[in-house]
Amino acid sequence: MPVIDVNLRDFLNMLGEEVPLEEVEERLPMMGVSWEGRTEDGFSIEVFPNRPDMLSIEGLARAYASFTGLRTGLRPYEAKASNYAAVIDRRVEAVRPYFVSAVIKHIEFDDALIRSIIQMQEKLHITHCRKRRKVSIGLHDLKPIEFPVTYTARPPDFSFRPLGERRKMTLDEILRELPKGREYAWILEGQKEYPILMDAKGMVLSMPPIINSEHTRIDEATESIFVDVTATDWKAMNEVLNILVTTFADRGAEIHKVENRYPDRVVETPDLSPRTMELETAYVNRLLGVDLTDGQVASYLERMGHGVEPGSPLKVLVPCYRTDVMHPMDLVEDVAIAYGYDRFVPEIPDIASPAGEDPLEVFCRRLRNFLVGFGFQETMTFMMTNKRSLFERMLLPEEPVAETENPKTEEYNVLRNRLLPSLMEVLSINKHHPYPQNLFEVDDVVLLDEREETGARTAKRLAIALCHARANFSEAKAVMNSILDNLGLDRLEVEPTDLPCFIEGRRLVAKVDGRPICWAGELRPEALERWGLEMPVAGLEMDVDALFELTHSEE
Repeated sequence: MPVIDVNLRDFLNMLGEEVPLEEVEERLPMMGVSWEGRTEDGFSIEVFPNRPDMLSIEGLARAYASFTGLRTGLRPYEAKASNYAAVIDRRVEAVRPYFVSAVIKHIEFDDALIRSIIQMQEKLHITHCRKRRKVSIGLHDLKPIEFPVTYTARPPDFSFRPLGERRKMTLDEILRELPKGREYAWILEGQKEYPILMDAKGMVLSMPPIINSEHTRIDEATESIFVDVTATDWKAMNEVLNILVTTFADRGAEIHKVENRYPDRVVETPDLSPRTMELETAYVNRLLGVDLTDGQVASYLERMGHGVEPGSPLKVLVPCYRTDVMHPMDLVEDVAIAYGYDRFVPEIPDIASPAGEDPLEVFCRRLRNFLVGFGFQETMTFMMTNKRSLFERMLLPEEPVAETENPKTEEYNVLRNRLLPSLMEVLSINKHHPYPQNLFEVDDVVLLDEREETGARTAKRLAIALCHARANFSEAKAVMNSILDNLGLDRLEVEPTDLPCFIEGRRLVAKVDGRPICWAGELRPEALERWGLEMPVAGLEMDVDALFELTHSEE
């Protein structure tokens, strides 16, 4: 999830109030963001993917002002009519078919605004825009542009001067030689022509989604800009445009519409009108277990930036920048956030069911307590990860795993099938801490299984990573033997394994009655290098489900 840096002085200027940093630190997490700590000139927060409108200082200040009661209710935004136009050529239909745009005037660019916009654009590209594959953003100085602009496609030998370069380059050269080209060339892979945005006199504005042109560079002297957004998803594209233009509007800028002329229709953007949804107070009370009046529900919704018109049901006006509100349940969540999660009183439901903790969870808890006795430190990592961490960094051959169809970020796009890579990632992040670092985790992995209705099942695993100057295979094996001895499993068969993440001759698989229950070894130097580690690491991974069944069958 993206972390943004917030300049405190700029944040307070946007609020229009002097608020102590201690109060900001206390109240921001109640809005649904994670406090990451103070910085030299402010603080850092982690913004959850459902609220991309808070990826800028402007959006964060807007949400904070509503939540704390400084300025509640719907903020009106106006996009003025204009004579600006953009023509969308049929040639882009097979490449990157969607395009919308806007013009923003009377901008007072300063260092704070430039930093905020660059940060927001970068974070939007990573998250909501799916690393530019789904949506990409272009910001251009309006002054040299002659309208109408044309969004079209050109062959690989077409050339223009990219941003930051002194000479013209062909589109192929841009993809091969420039850092941005190499980073995002995969998006246009296999295309015979590439997207190009140019104005009426033939000046190139950009090569979406790769790089802008040097001719429309933005600096502190810029007063008006042209915004283009290209995409493969119509809804996400318009959401991103609305987030961008409302961010500038909060700085006092003036928004102007652009007429986007498709071959079969004309679309004026941006559309900043709020969406209307209906919400029954009884529905809110039933789901949250509270007894709120219509007025109280309306007040809480206004603290989340919505407009509310009285009636039964309530008529809720959802801001154009709120991409996460798709169902009345999302409005109920907003009511809960404004009401305060700390005010809800837990109640045990009146459900007829067997009481007691799951025996497998009891077993896992005992394992954890046992490993803490070894002096190991427990970690809790995300079940979602990526193939690079699971396979490439571990020197393991790629295997089929459960994947997300449309991931928010490339860092979290598959479900792990092993636990040890998660511990290696923790070690790689904590290199600046003292050694030894001896970690363990008892948690779930997801394994593909055609016998299951969903095609996959969860499995319990235990992983241990020993990282210090003398960590070796013998230590990992000794830990394994101690665990199994204490579980009373003495029918152990130890054999060499061929797992390539471990050093040959320093790796094993342990079996009980022919059933594999543990894989252990000393990590290869190549794997350590890929994780950026300089200390030796010995590790093991155990099948907790198998351990539980074997010990349970002997009770």
